[in-house]
Amino acid sequence: MAYNMITPMGLTLVLVFGLFFGLLFAVASYFNVGIFSIIGIGIFMGFIQWYIGPLMLKWTTNMRPLQPGEMPWIEETVARICMENKVKIPKIMIANVGAPNAFCFGRTNNSATLAITQGLLNSLNQEEVEAVISHEVGHIKHNDMVVMTLVSVIPMIAYYIALSTIFGNRSNRNNGGGAALIGIGAFAIYFITNLLILYFSRLRESYADDFGGHQMKPSILAGALAKITYGLALRKPEEKNSTLRYFYAVDPSLAASEVSRFPSNYKDQNLTEDQIMQAMNWEKSNPMSRFGEIFRTHPLTYKRIERLLKLERELG
Repeated sequence: MAYNMITPMGLTLVLVFGLFFGLLFAVASYFNVGIFSIIGIGIFMGFIQWYIGPLMLKWTTNMRPLQPGEMPWIEETVARICMENKVKIPKIMIANVGAPNAFCFGRTNNSATLAITQGLLNSLNQEEVEAVISHEVGHIKHNDMVVMTLVSVIPMIAYYIALSTIFGNRSNRNNGGGAALIGIGAFAIYFITNLLILYFSRLRESYADDFGGHQMKPSILAGALAKITYGLALRKPEEKNSTLRYFYAVDPSLAASEVSRFPSNYKDQNLTEDQIMQAMNWEKSNPMSRFGEIFRTHPLTYKRIERLLKLERELG
């Protein structure tokens, strides 16, 4: 499956970087600056994001290293999945966050960190935690976390170019029209690249689910995702860093909307099969939920569960 992800993800990235460098070319032409200088600035900013991004995730998340022997089953699970898939074993951290989730980050797949929240350990059973870990190792295997770190800076650059060209130079009235056109184009590129990056994020989550489903029984991972999204979505998100939305196994800022119709049924945080089916059917029948998926970092949970259960049938 990892090979199947190359084409759609590759085309998405070509579009993102094509729009980005097209914007840089327009800025260079308008301000009569060497195109190589502008491209160099863009590459430099990407390098800063690549280098600083993992550090920022550590600084903004209350995490600590998993001590040797503290939870040996976690170490054994990570080591087994990594060795079976020829992935370097990542550093393992425990994030002091009440919401159940997990994420991985790093500059390369050889310097990755896998973080598990305390809420995940408190809310899921051992098999479900292992299934979520297998999903996260999938991101390391595919190296998509590094790409996500790099491309996430592009909409921000486009946004600041738009602001600076439209509002930043009022002294040059004669050239204001050209600057405004570049600014409008930059806003359009900001919006389009955001949508493309969200699409890329949903793709990588789907492939990580597929990877995890091949390491553990797919229905176990499906149950873990259901419990995180449906059973525990009523918890107010504690994470303030919006960048982490892309890296979490489930986006905590949007999970609550997936059970907004059934708050009383999920307060005990113990899901029955009927409750899962009820929430899945609501997502399927809600057109706003399906339309809103294009603005989500993760596929709708019912789609993720259906794919995993289909995979289980295929695997026999």
